[in-house]
Amino acid sequence: MRKSQGFTLIELMVTIAVLAIVAMIAAPSFGDLIAKRHLDTSIRELSLVLSDGRAQATTLRKNVTVKFESGTNTAEVRYWIPKYDDVDMNSNARDVDFSDVTYSPVGIPQQRTKTINNPDHNPEEESKPDAVPPINPETLQVLLPLKFELCNSKINQSRTITLSMNGTVEKIESGVCS
Repeated sequence: MRKSQGFTLIELMVTIAVLAIVAMIAAPSFGDLIAKRHLDTSIRELSLVLSDGRAQATTLRKNVTVKFESGTNTAEVRYWIPKYDDVDMNSNARDVDFSDVTYSPVGIPQQRTKTINNPDHNPEEESKPDAVPPINPETLQVLLPLKFELCNSKINQSRTITLSMNGTVEKIESGVCS
């Protein structure tokens, strides 16, 4: 008699059980890998939009603005928001602000400022109302660095783009969400 070829039911069930265990172990890390790829893709897209805005300004010899909201791109305005739901623009980070970036006709981004409360302001101190600059004002104008941070809270990782003073991407750093 010939021995029959094939697998027994027990052998197939053991193989399927081993594959299920391996899949359960790999599934969480696969989800984290996808979240990391979303973050990396978003930071690359932001970098390209900022570089494109600079290039467009020098090509047209006009001011070009990059806005962090949804909209339709024009020759003088570029719009960008993350396309993945798990990636956020992190404005809570120190020195990060997603206000518009305007490139001059030579491609240099204009300095951005932000109004903050003066930590040294004392309302009891008398200041001369006509003093220039005002003595002990309530608010101060501070310069904002050209930094933009994207965060994926699922994996608690962030990526930060820093632009140089001439508008080129100086560095992209990895970190944790703040």
